[in-house]
Amino acid sequence: MNSWTGIGNLTDDPEMRYTESGTAVTTFSIAINNGKDKNGEDRPPTYIDVQTWEKLAENCAEYLRKGKKCAVQGPITVDKYEDREGVKRVKYRIRAMNVEFLSPRSDDDEQPRRNRNDDRPRQSNSRRAAPRDDLDDLPF
Repeated sequence: MNSWTGIGNLTDDPEMRYTESGTAVTTFSIAINNGKDKNGEDRPPTYIDVQTWEKLAENCAEYLRKGKKCAVQGPITVDKYEDREGVKRVKYRIRAMNVEFLSPRSDDDEQPRRNRNDDRPRQSNSRRAAPRDDLDDLPF
């Protein structure tokens, strides 16, 4: 079974793009705090790249921001490569199936943002019902 779950803070604003077929893809990175060592000093954080697709990608691009805390769940992949100097590197990436927004909403979150790479107009995510005129007929 390949399932990873972690909680971290976004290191930068998410970036959304669309594939040629019109599918939304959003990527972002989270930093996971690793607590303190036996001397009481902070251990370096672990950085994980996250990739989301379709509606989840649109929601992450719209509501997540740099510094926000989120929980991520999905399969992990490991990319091994050599950098320009010939040093072997390893990069971890999660294809998120679930992302839970854990930071409290702030005033900045009230206005959804459009990703600067997104040329398509956004549709409203509002689920508020339209006003009804027939409320006077209710028995209570």
